[in-house]
Amino acid sequence: MATTGALWRGYDQAALDVQYNSRATVPGSTDFTAFIRQYAESTRACKASLRCMESLRYGSASEELLDIYPAAQPGAPVMVFLHGGDWRSLSKEEAGFAAAAFVAAGVTLVVPDFALVPHTTLPAMGAQVGRMLAWVAEHIGAYGGDASRIHVAGHSSGANLVGQLLTADPIPHPIKGAVFISGLADLEPVRLSFRNQNLHLDRATVLQASLAHRVPTASCPLIVAVGALETDDYRQQARDTAHYWTSHGNPAELHELAGRHHFDSVLEWADADSPVFKATLRMMGVR
Repeated sequence: MATTGALWRGYDQAALDVQYNSRATVPGSTDFTAFIRQYAESTRACKASLRCMESLRYGSASEELLDIYPAAQPGAPVMVFLHGGDWRSLSKEEAGFAAAAFVAAGVTLVVPDFALVPHTTLPAMGAQVGRMLAWVAEHIGAYGGDASRIHVAGHSSGANLVGQLLTADPIPHPIKGAVFISGLADLEPVRLSFRNQNLHLDRATVLQASLAHRVPTASCPLIVAVGALETDDYRQQARDTAHYWTSHGNPAELHELAGRHHFDSVLEWADADSPVFKATLRMMGVR
């Protein structure tokens, strides 16, 4: 039964559900799954054209695998990318699409798999990617990466995992910089929206897994990106994320991506000619 009255920032149930329906931000009659297919096709193209160390094991669980797309030169900075999918779907097979741009720029890209809801919880997922990051730090030198220059990025629910890494205690490995794409600093409106029918978040999980409710343990630059066609509250959450980060004494950049919606904002980040990609390279000390 729908709840009446304001639930979040003045939104009633119907309005809040609109704000948190990311699929509806895709303009026209295009199905959002066209972008999922694009992620997968571009990932396959990267695997066909670049070196890729596939399905390296970072833990004992069946899903604890990752792909490494190494830069040509040794001692390269490292970007670890965490895919989105509402914590419930997608994999590294739809997440290697940024490899072409990063490898060409001299950056090694790491793309992991991790357990998904309903087989795990959001805090457990965050702990799992923390263990993955520790594995990368220990082993990336064997694949030409520099363990002292590890950066993390995430899109949508993957951005939430970035937030969990930035507030992990203890932090699994020093993070030199982070990118938060179309993500949410506060999961409370997700809990209150129709999306919670699948996620089953409670208030304790929101507090444990939301960047906005925790204190950073990492100190590094943060790039926050959001599509200009995303909903008002997603764009407000992006502004809140940047403000949160600077309020804790860390530098942050906010990029609102013109003409982009929830599903193609990450493709802009993976475009070597885009300002947000160039900002990411600057953060990494490349170019």
